[in-house]
Amino acid sequence: MSYEWARMSEPAALMPAFGFTLAGALGAVLFSSWDNLGYGVAWLAVCAAASGVRRGNARDAFETVAGALYIGLPAAVFLWLRDRGPEGLGTILALFAIIWAADIFAYFGGKLVGGARISRQLSPNKTWSGIVSGTLAGALAGGVCGTLIDPAGDLAMAWFGVGAVVGFTGLMGDLFESLLKRRFGVKDASRLIPGHGGVLDRIDSLMAATLLAGAAFAFAPAATAWLFRSGL
Repeated sequence: MSYEWARMSEPAALMPAFGFTLAGALGAVLFSSWDNLGYGVAWLAVCAAASGVRRGNARDAFETVAGALYIGLPAAVFLWLRDRGPEGLGTILALFAIIWAADIFAYFGGKLVGGARISRQLSPNKTWSGIVSGTLAGALAGGVCGTLIDPAGDLAMAWFGVGAVVGFTGLMGDLFESLLKRRFGVKDASRLIPGHGGVLDRIDSLMAATLLAGAAFAFAPAATAWLFRSGL
C-alpha cells in the first residue's frame, strides 16, 4: 500500500515517499499490536509531517501528509478493532461480510441494471444502480450478522441499518480512491494483481469501513457493545 501510494503521488521521488509512508504505517501497526493505538497515531503523524517537509509548497505537503495517514491509519485501526475484547473477531468478520457483499453486488448491479453514471470524470463505469445494489447487499449481510449474533432476531433490524451504513461507506471509499487515481493520472494503484490492479484497488472499501467502525467503537462504546450483546 505504501509503495502504491508513493508510485501514484510522487513517481519522481518514489523512494523517499515510500520510505516515510512505510515507516509510519509499520510503526503505527506495531504500536497498535502492543495496545497503544494513540502512540501509533502519534508516530504516524510524525512520519507524515517529516515526509511533508520534503515538498516544495503547502498543497503538495498537505497531499503527502494526508496520503501517509490514509495508508497507515486504517491498518492500525484494523488491528486495534481485532484485539478489542470479546467482540473483536466478530467485528472483523462482520466488516468482511458487509464489504464483500457490497462490492460484489455493486459491480453486478451496475453491470446488469446500468443507468445513470455517478460521474464520468471521476469513475466512468460506476452507476447509481451499483451504489444502491451494493448498499442493499451490505444491509442484508449486516442483517445476517445480527441474526448470527442474536438468533432471537432482536438485533436484526439494527444490524440491517449498520450493514447499509458500512456498505455505503465502503462504496464511498472506493469512489474516493477513484478520485485519487484521477488526480494523479493513473488507471490502477499498481499492477500487482493481474486484472485487478493493486492492493489499494482491492481494499479501498475496507479501509473506509474500518475507519468508520473505529470511530464508532471509540466514540459510541455503549452502542457498539449493545450490537454485540456484550453490553447486556
